[in-house]
Parts: sequence; C-alpha cells; structure tokens
Amino acid sequence: MASSSDSSSLDRHLGSLYPLARVLAGPEEADSLVVQVYERAAAVPPMQRPADKRAWLLRLMMEVRDAPSQADGAEASSDDPASSSPDDPFRRTVAEQTAERMLPVAFAACSVRERFVLAVDTLADPADAVLAAALDTSSEDARTVRDQARSALRAALRDVLSGPERMLVDVALPDEALRSQLRALLSERFQPPPSSLGSRVTEILESARAQRAASDAEAEAPSSEPSGQWDVWGALRRALFSRTAVIVVIGLLLVAGGIGGLSYVPSSGSSAQDVVELSVDRAADLPTALRTPSAAEAATYIRKTWNRRVSVPSIEGATLQGVGRLAVDDRAEVPALLYRDDETDRRIVAYAYNYALVDRLGDRARLAQDLRGELAANDALLPRQRSGRGVVLWRQKDDIFVVVAPDSDAETLRARIRL
Repeated sequence: MASSSDSSSLDRHLGSLYPLARVLAGPEEADSLVVQVYERAAAVPPMQRPADKRAWLLRLMMEVRDAPSQADGAEASSDDPASSSPDDPFRRTVAEQTAERMLPVAFAACSVRERFVLAVDTLADPADAVLAAALDTSSEDARTVRDQARSALRAALRDVLSGPERMLVDVALPDEALRSQLRALLSERFQPPPSSLGSRVTEILESARAQRAASDAEAEAPSSEPSGQWDVWGALRRALFSRTAVIVVIGLLLVAGGIGGLSYVPSSGSSAQDVVELSVDRAADLPTALRTPSAAEAATYIRKTWNRRVSVPSIEGATLQGVGRLAVDDRAEVPALLYRDDETDRRIVAYAYNYALVDRLGDRARLAQDLRGELAANDALLPRQRSGRGVVLWRQKDDIFVVVAPDSDAETLRARIRL
C-alpha cells in the first residue's frame, strides 16, 4: 500500500509543473494537462517510479501533451519556435496584449475616413447596412471600403511594431480580436455623448417641431394635435442616443480631430481573390519594366523604384530576364522578378509582396490566416498547385515571395529554388 510520503513526493512538484503546463497548453487547458499527468503518475506503483520524480513528471507532461498530435500522425516541430500553431494560447495572449498597447497609435495613423469606417464597423449593427447608408452606396461597395479600412489598420499596426511583434500579431491575432479591442478603445475614448450635446440636440428637434406645427396651423383650420405625435418625437429623441446615433457623434469627433473631409470614391477593384490567385492570373501578361540578367542590377532597380530591399532568388534551370511590375491599381504595384525556363522557354515569375502591401490590398490579394501561420517560419518553401501552374511561397523577414511557373509541378519547382 502506498504511504502518504509516496503521494507527497509527487504532489510537492505541483508548483513547478503548473507554470510549465501554462506554457504548453495555455491557461484554459493547463489544469486538465496537470490532472492527466498525475493520473498517469499515480497509476505507476511507487517502487517502479524513477528516482528523479520531477524529471519523470515533466517527461509525462510532454507525453500527454504530444499524445493527440501523434495519434493524428502529425510531426513534432517543437524545436522550431516559428512553427508553433497560430492557435498557441500563449502566443495569442501576447499578441493581444501587444496589439492593445499600440492600437491607439495605429488607429491615429489611419486617415479620418478610415477611422470613421472602422468606428461604424465596430459599433454598428448590422455594420454593412449602416455603412452603406452612411456612404450612400451599395452594400457590396461598403464591404470593399470596410475591408480596405481594416487592412489599413492592420498595416498601421505592423508599422509601429518590431519584427518579432509583427510576426506575433500577423500569425496569432484574429481579426475579431482586433475589432473587439478597437470597440473597447472607441467606447472608452468617445462615449458617452456629453449631456450638454444631448440638450442642444433636443432643443433643435423641439424647435423644428414647433415651427412645423405653427406652419400647419396657418395653412389649415385649428385642430388638436394627433395624440400619436408626441410619441413620434419621443421615439426620435430616444433614437438619438441609439448606437447608430452615437456612431454619428463619433464620426463628428473624428472629423473634428483630423484633417480633410469624408469623400468617398467607390472601389473599382475586381472580385475578392487571394495572393496566389492574383499572382497566377497576372503572370502571363506581366509587363517588363527592366531587362537584365544581373541579380544585383535587378535588386538595385527594385530598391530605387519601390524603396524596398529584396533578395533575388535563383531558380535552377532558369535564367533571370529582368524585373516586371504588377499594377493592382493606380497606387499599388508589386515588383516581380522575371525568369526564362531554359528547357521549356516559358516564363517564370517571382512576385515580391510584403505584409504591408498585402494588408493594404485587402480582398484584392488576401492572405488567409492559416497561410499567415505557415509563413511564420522564415524561408520555409510552401508548394501550391493552381490551374496547372506550380506555385511556391515563402517569407523573408517582411517580404512574401510567390513564384509561378506554367506547366510545372509545385514540388519540382520548390526543389529548383535556391535562396
């Protein structure tokens, strides 16, 4: 029979095990992980337990934690800090704390119009309908404007963060979490409306009502006011302080604190597509901006034209031909390196996006959250197959490369790329 000393020799390690469980599983799953460890440990007779109980418990913790992924056939990659899941609870917590700390700066860096759209997006219900009415446009165009504003906020947030912080926010901060933080920021900074403003607005409405009543009295014979009229104006007064009205107040405050007006130009962009789709669709007709076989000359041209320092990859069995430019719209261009396949004589295009550009393009070049997570590992080549074309993506610091080769297998293309 196990003695009390046998139990105490295990439970005295709880204090050192718990923070490690928090690191591995996050605050919500840490308790469950510790319980499973002690259940396994308790099932082993005291005489069969290793002498170093603490090290043994830690090994059990890793076994319990890795058991689900092994059952699913997943490969362990805990040695690579960049390969952690975007759902890693600790990463998400730190990403949320980082974003919350710098969100006021990022929001202030957005234009007045973008701040207005973001305020409607976070405070209105339903946001699309309210925004479409506010901008006097269609729901489809309103969604485009909304997505562009969200991308602008993401880009501004990235601009005020350091490299590791950018990676965390890109990979581990969901859009809904960012919107929730912005909602809290706006509620704290801009609500409620001052009581003096409420009194003034009520005055305006009552005065207008009185003037209309007087005009009606002159035009018609005197009659008693309909009993429902007061209810109508009461409803208007109550609606004044509804969520939508508060948005209008916030918009006025944003305009008062910024420069410029709220002009709206409907987007003429194409339908939503991701980075890979855009790259594949435009590869065949991409115009050449510079013809050169020199990687150094191509890099210099990109630096002078787009103010970006880009590393030029080499592709085995392909010759560099020059630099092209992908014009997404009047203000957004993506530099591209152009190669000629030595065997097939077909063009291979290596686009050089970056996170800020992708965020600014919004639905015109989306970067899905799961792909952001895969790109967290620097220089990891990711193969994709699209429309008979081999595609390989990878990240180098802030740059996102997308290589498109016609009539090619993605895995074969990946093997040819040299970084």
